[in-house]
Amino acid sequence: MVDPVFLWNRSAAMPDLPSKAIFISHASQDNLAAQRICDGLRSKGVEVWFDSDGGLEHGDEWDAKIRRQIKECVLFLPLISAATQARHEGYFRIEWDLAAERARGFASGVPFILSIVIDDTREPEALVPDRFRTVQWTKLPEGLVTPEFLSRFLKVWSHRTGVLAQQATQAAGGALPTAAEAKPPAVGPGPWRWVVGALIIAGAVLVPTGWYFMTHRSTPPADIRPEPAPAPAAVVPAVAPNSVAVLPFENLSDDKANEYFSDGISEELLSVLTKVPGLHVAARTSAFSFKGKNATSQEIGEKLHVAHLVEGSVRRAGNSVRIAARLSRAASGEELWSETYTRDLNDVFAVQSELAQTIVAQLRQQLGAPQAPALVAAQVQAAERGGTSNPEAHQLYLQGRYFVDTATLENVLRAKALLQKAVDLDPRYTLAWVQLTFCGGLINGFASDRAQVDEGLKLERLALDRALALDPDIVPVLLAESGVEADFFDWARSAAALARARQIDPNSYDVLYSVGYTELLLGHAEAGVASMRQAAALNPVDPLVHTFLGFGLLGLHRYDEARAEFHQVHDISPDFPFGYGGLACVAMAEGKEAEALAWAEQTKTEWLALWLKAAVLWRLGRRSDADASLQTLITKYHEVAAYQVAEVYAKRGDPESALKWLETAYRQMDPGVQRILIDPAFDSLRADPRFGAFLHEIGLAPEQVAALKL
Repeated sequence: MVDPVFLWNRSAAMPDLPSKAIFISHASQDNLAAQRICDGLRSKGVEVWFDSDGGLEHGDEWDAKIRRQIKECVLFLPLISAATQARHEGYFRIEWDLAAERARGFASGVPFILSIVIDDTREPEALVPDRFRTVQWTKLPEGLVTPEFLSRFLKVWSHRTGVLAQQATQAAGGALPTAAEAKPPAVGPGPWRWVVGALIIAGAVLVPTGWYFMTHRSTPPADIRPEPAPAPAAVVPAVAPNSVAVLPFENLSDDKANEYFSDGISEELLSVLTKVPGLHVAARTSAFSFKGKNATSQEIGEKLHVAHLVEGSVRRAGNSVRIAARLSRAASGEELWSETYTRDLNDVFAVQSELAQTIVAQLRQQLGAPQAPALVAAQVQAAERGGTSNPEAHQLYLQGRYFVDTATLENVLRAKALLQKAVDLDPRYTLAWVQLTFCGGLINGFASDRAQVDEGLKLERLALDRALALDPDIVPVLLAESGVEADFFDWARSAAALARARQIDPNSYDVLYSVGYTELLLGHAEAGVASMRQAAALNPVDPLVHTFLGFGLLGLHRYDEARAEFHQVHDISPDFPFGYGGLACVAMAEGKEAEALAWAEQTKTEWLALWLKAAVLWRLGRRSDADASLQTLITKYHEVAAYQVAEVYAKRGDPESALKWLETAYRQMDPGVQRILIDPAFDSLRADPRFGAFLHEIGLAPEQVAALKL
């Protein structure tokens, strides 16, 4: 079926446009904001005329067509901004005058011009036709479309055209409402909100609101701690001969602050090897878990299920760097190859590339499948896409990534500043922009108020847009896109980006994790658990993968297996919130409220403990204590934990309050909403028509999910 939603681009032939279209008029500097608004409207089946070049002149014939379109469109949307204020002449001003002239012919009260302000430009000083001031202006900072705007707009558009939004969607061939409609007035997500968005951060993924606040180490009561069920055999795969782990290189520099540099060398080598066809590479989180430990090569090999290890050291002095690397057999510690490189710091890119090529060639030789040097070089070069040739920008990137990996709000803000300097030095540094999307996610995840949430969302969207403009076809960018779009509830774009990443690199940990997580979010619990198991085999000591594997199993009511996963989370990282928290969730699902309360009381993350107690104490009949926990949760965290409040009300059997808080969570862009299909808290609501309507609103109704292909 021909898509009736048109994107007008002056570089293409002018289409014959239907009479129900709207016209977006803007200055060329505001093209990105116009594109966002266009995408938001198109997601609802609205026909859009949009000049992606922002008012370039194309001669008399083109001018005549523009005049005809303004004469025939049903609504005219001028974008008002600092850019339009600065330009006292431009083709958009001709469009504005034409629209103002046409508006004179409309009866009073009939809408035609809908003025949109995309920054802080004030109406009294705005350089616009007087006709533009006769209607209420709409503020959409940076063109980020909100649900409220879409709702109001669709009422006006439907009234003018006689077409309801849902009918328009059906006419568009089943186009589904997407997250474009959920973009907030000010943008900017964080670690745990990002895990819900399934974004990858240097080999680890970020999570929903607040989940990354750390707990304090404590031991649960021995009399209630259940024995973990044995993990399925699939979690411990046979060691593949083509497998390798890159351990963190040791920092031998006099300045211990150079730790970021030695870690960076290791991570970049690991990243390159991961992308080389035929190699099975342990994920970064698992490999780096041995940093500073005196484990033997055999222990590491057994724990990570790899046959080979890459180790090394880095000594930096002034502008000189010395890198020593070694390839060995994990089972025996036998050295297969070693080399030392001493170079000027400006040549570090060449050293990394040479090192990766040599290790790949050596591994191929050991496997009895040598490759031509030119082919190996081509593979490594392809895997290095998205980098920079600017040494200073590269240094800043390594520092920024180092602080991102620490995942504390203070260090994430430091990382943001460093990465911003990196992209200032090299605006085409794609991987630095990707890291900035992660910073946005972490800021949002650590958010304790709405301003921080918006700051994180804004950075997330801005950085992703830049990365996509530079190189939209590399896996890090595609995974970032998938996560960001899920955060904004645009499931179609999220799934499309993830499907492309899966096509390019189907066996990498990052892709397997993202696929598994997204399958869980879409309610495909069995498929999600299967992919998560594969990811856990590559990254067996990452608490995050076991956390989501546990929640996937919990959604399938496989309680013994879920409990085993949460015990693994606790064993790997006693301070991780969802060791105790996950165990409390399992006990609650089994109706073991006393056990659930005992686990909840071991949880030192305040919002998590309040959330658990508000539900468990209610079921134990301690209503006043439960109400006190819930009220504290609402008072302190209502701007970032609305979804958790909805869960509590659902567990209490109060569907009206649960649905009300779900709507609030959706308006607040709370990524917890994304896991609603696998959340047992809402099992009691699944037959309620209002719950079905909410699922349709957020793009997760059964027919909508069925249209998404991973």
